[in-house]
Amino acid sequence: RRVREAVVSTQSTGMKLSMPTDEEKKETESLLPKTEEKVLSAEDKRKSIKQLIDRIPTQKDELFAFPLDWSVLDKDLMERRVKSWITKKIVEYIGEEEPSLCGFICSKILAKSSPENILQDVAIVLEEEAEVFVVKMWRLLIYETEAKKLGLVK
Repeated sequence: RRVREAVVSTQSTGMKLSMPTDEEKKETESLLPKTEEKVLSAEDKRKSIKQLIDRIPTQKDELFAFPLDWSVLDKDLMERRVKSWITKKIVEYIGEEEPSLCGFICSKILAKSSPENILQDVAIVLEEEAEVFVVKMWRLLIYETEAKKLGLVK
């Protein structure tokens, strides 16, 4: 029906219909979203994230020796990712929110305290769970800072 309307329309105006040239087709195609590229970039991103996670040590000594890029760890990243994780974990360990403990841990991180120092401090409250908590937290810090440097997270 559209073709017929176009033919009728061109007859009344005297204009001729023509097929688009290859150049015009390319221009039009360049304006369309590239769904295949988005899928590939999502797949590449997933692979990059997996490679990053695989690079982060799991053993305490290696993990604590891993160089953390403090320049990437800002208050926004702390608020958005780290603080919420700490809050959730403290609730799991203690059974209720502990804003003062979470704030204390976050301040230690922002002060660039060593993981050993943080472990020593939180052991008073978390006791035998302190080491597992700090190891997981340190892995999170490494992941978030490295992912941010690689552009994998905002």
